[in-house]
Amino acid sequence: MNILVFLVDAGQLERRMRGASTMSREKHGSIDERELGKTVQLLYEAFQSIEAVGGSLSPYVPTQDYIVEPILQLLDAMAHGRRSARGEGQQPVYYEPGCGAGRVAERAAKRGFYTLCLELDEYLAKAAAEKLANSPNADVVIGDLSVFRPRRVDAVYAYLLPRAVQRVLDVLAGQGAPLLSLDYPAEDDSGVLAAARLEIEARSIYAYKL
Repeated sequence: MNILVFLVDAGQLERRMRGASTMSREKHGSIDERELGKTVQLLYEAFQSIEAVGGSLSPYVPTQDYIVEPILQLLDAMAHGRRSARGEGQQPVYYEPGCGAGRVAERAAKRGFYTLCLELDEYLAKAAAEKLANSPNADVVIGDLSVFRPRRVDAVYAYLLPRAVQRVLDVLAGQGAPLLSLDYPAEDDSGVLAAARLEIEARSIYAYKL
């Protein structure tokens, strides 16, 4: 299991952070309030730039345990059915953008998926890596779901807000794999090839074909 880094706008953020750090300096044991104000403003602008490209589209909320297995059963059936129909015998690829601490990804790996876990937050990514440490066919990527496009996916799970779900659909368009989104539909799914809404355990699951 590896942790890979795929940062977007990292150079811009680094430049802003470097500028902020050089402006914040102590004078006789205290920080100049004007310098501190400028630093706070620079940090605010830096995080705004991340949000603009999708990095902060969804707060982390873990998927509840009782719904994980039904979702993975669905994805498992869809992924294997798709690969069988195409005559492909390779290990199916499970992809989870915004995987958080890796609770669902860990169980996907145990079901036999090659598991690709994408998370922008470095600390959550490390937590996911710890969960997947004993899974030889799993990788955690630190990166932005708005631009990261795996070479191949067979099953995608997302527990994200509508705008983030839409970004994932846009980035993965043409893969032909199923995407299941828990609770939230895409912001604008009019251009999606196929979509359906399922009810499982009193929860809404939106199914898309990429």
